[in-house]
Amino acid sequence: MAALNATYSDGNYIAIGALAREMYRYKQWVSVELEGQIGRHFGRDICHWEVVGLIIGRWHPFPWDRYMDTSFAIGSGLSYYSDVSQLELEEDEDAHRLLGYLTCELTLCLPQYPRWNLMFRIHHRSGAGGIVGEGSTNYLCGGLKLAF
Repeated sequence: MAALNATYSDGNYIAIGALAREMYRYKQWVSVELEGQIGRHFGRDICHWEVVGLIIGRWHPFPWDRYMDTSFAIGSGLSYYSDVSQLELEEDEDAHRLLGYLTCELTLCLPQYPRWNLMFRIHHRSGAGGIVGEGSTNYLCGGLKLAF
């Protein structure tokens, strides 16, 4: 049950820019996307860059979509830090710059403005149970997505 026992550090933040492209879509139901992110971590005891590449599966239809268009996504990939994270070193002295990346995302938009989405996401980095390395961090994120 370690996946349900995540810790979140106070006073540390992340700002991310991302580009995503839909690569495959099965009717109106599900799509597969590729996404690249570049982010800056800042706050108490941290100041470094992060680059992420991931593949995302997205579920599109929900019963209330005519009122609030909704999608839910799960993604996985790799995350690389420019420096070893002090937060991850506090948790595990064998922390690595390259770790696995997982995300769960919920998007909401008004049907009359389909290009603008309000996004909520869990930004999770970990060693995938020791397969990639050690250390982990979690961020709860929110933001805007613009389709162009």
